[in-house]
Parts: sequence; structure tokens; C-alpha cells
Amino acid sequence: MAKVIKVTPECIEEAKRDFENALRDIKLSDGRITFSKTIGTVDRKATVYFTELAWLKMQTLIREFDKEVAWHGLAYRGDDPEKDEYYIRDILVYPQVVSASTVNTDQEKYQTWLMSHDDDVFNNIRMQGHSHVNMSTSPSSVDTSLYDRILEQLDDTMFYIFLIYNKRGEKTYKIYDMAKNVLFETSDVTVEILDDGTGIEKFLKDAKAQVTTKPYSYTPQYGSGYGGNYGGNYGGYGGYGGNYGNYPKSTPPAQSTTPAKPSTPSVPQLSSAQAKADDGKKTTPSSPSRFGKHGRRKGKRRSCKKGNTIGFVSQSFHMNSYDDVYGDDDDDDEFDNPFYNSGR
Repeated sequence: MAKVIKVTPECIEEAKRDFENALRDIKLSDGRITFSKTIGTVDRKATVYFTELAWLKMQTLIREFDKEVAWHGLAYRGDDPEKDEYYIRDILVYPQVVSASTVNTDQEKYQTWLMSHDDDVFNNIRMQGHSHVNMSTSPSSVDTSLYDRILEQLDDTMFYIFLIYNKRGEKTYKIYDMAKNVLFETSDVTVEILDDGTGIEKFLKDAKAQVTTKPYSYTPQYGSGYGGNYGGNYGGYGGYGGNYGNYPKSTPPAQSTTPAKPSTPSVPQLSSAQAKADDGKKTTPSSPSRFGKHGRRKGKRRSCKKGNTIGFVSQSFHMNSYDDVYGDDDDDDEFDNPFYNSGR
């Protein structure tokens, strides 16, 4: 909402009534009174028109300077007094010293520059703008102090426009119209560009007419995309993906619920000639045997009593003892004898 600049008699009476009502209901805990009121909001909107040349100049300054830069504008009030319209027809850059976050003027140089213009320009320098580069366009304390100083110099027929832009296109506007007693702020202001014959607006309008944004629609295909289509989409990659999604599914073997019976090692059958040859063999140092006399393993059993050595039933059986099936074990291994804990 726009606001009044000068407090009118109507505003004073309204403030008195609100203050008296607040006093009637207040309870003081420390003897102090705090009262706040927004005075004179006005439901009005303003429009600022830039000529193409003025707009291009201002935007070029904002774009090309990597530090703050300030400018004046030649501003005029609209012809219709019932409309809140303002026109900016040109941009002027004045002498200044800048940094990344400040703009300062040498007052003597500035005055010399100001007085160098004719009356038509001098009397219509009614706009001051500057860039905040990449920072927010919120006015700093230095900015608000400048507003206060200039506002003090305005008479009841004048207006003045303050604006701040940055490289992101963000802006802050303040329009003080003393004749209408209205302050317009950013949310109350619309900015328009006038076609002054430069042709930029027409060029941009024609360009937009030639450019169409391609519509984009996205339909997720979760089931088919990762199941049947995953391989199809990548089929051209060396044929790798062509079968990726089409491999037959493997079915795990059915689990049996019947416990398996322990298997008994098979005993190899020897021919009669080989059995006789084996029976007649004697162990020699060059052909060591793991078994001693009577077909028994050498070494003692810690779990067997002396004189109670268990022999093998036959020559054919000892060929398939645990040592033959699983390899040599330590002589002291209690589990070498397959009948050790069988109770036999």
C-alpha cells in the first residue's frame, strides 16, 4: 500500500482516537507506554515509463560495471493528473568515486557538472539510481540518509524517484510525490518500456513471436522401463543390453523336507591277483607304508588302552579309511579312526 508523506489533519485526528483507545485498555507494568501506528495508507499504484534509450543506458551500466555505479535520470510527470504516471527519458552519469559497495561524490565536481546543463535538463533531474552489483537491493543506511536529505529540499510541487538495481534484475523503487502527498514503493510500482523509435522493443516482440517453447511431458514407466524395456533401450550398445532384460529366470531347486541319509564310502574291489600281490608285499624303506604290521596305523592312540588296538577288518577296507579319503592326519588325531566314538 502507498503511504502519505506529510501528516494531514485527518491523519492527526485518526492517530488521536487510536491513541486514546489504547490508553483506556492499557495496564502499565513499568510506567511506560509503547504505541505504534501506520499513518495514512493509500490504495494507489504508480507506473514508471522508460524510453528504450534510457532503459538500455541504465541496463548497460548495471551489466558492465563490476562495482557500484550511480546515475541521474531526466524524469517527468504524466500529463493526466488523475493518473500516477512518471516518464524517464534519459540517463546521465555524474562524477563519482566508487568501490564494491559504495558511491561517493566530490561535491565541488558534482556541482560543476550539475550547473553545466541547461535549464531544461537541470530542472528535470528528478531521479537518482545506483546499482548494488550482486547484492540485495535493500537500501543501506547511507541510501536512506540520502533520501532524507533530498526529501528536505523538495517543495510541495515536486517529486523524486529513487531506485536500486542489481545484476539479477532485482529492484527497489521509492517515488516521493509531494504534490500528491504519496509515497509509492516497489510493490506499488509497475515498470514499462516505451517504443521511442530505437526498435529494441519491436525487435524483442518479433523475436518472441518466432520462438516457441517445446512442451515437455514426462510419463514414468517404472514397470516396463526396468523390466522389459531396459534391455531394449540399450540394445544398440554392442548387443549387450538387447538381452539384458530378457534372460530366462532361473528357478531354484525345490528344498527336500526328508533328511538325507549318511553316505557310506564305497569300497573299491580288487582283483584276486592284485589282492594276492598285496598280501605278499612287504614294507621296505624305499616304499614306506602308512600302516604297520597287521594293517594298523603307526603311532599310539591316546584314547585307546594299551593292548586294545582296533585293527581293520580287511585289507580292502583299510584302503578307504578316513586317511585315504581326506588325506593324512596327525597320528595323534582322535578322529582318524572312523569307529572311535561309535561304541564298537
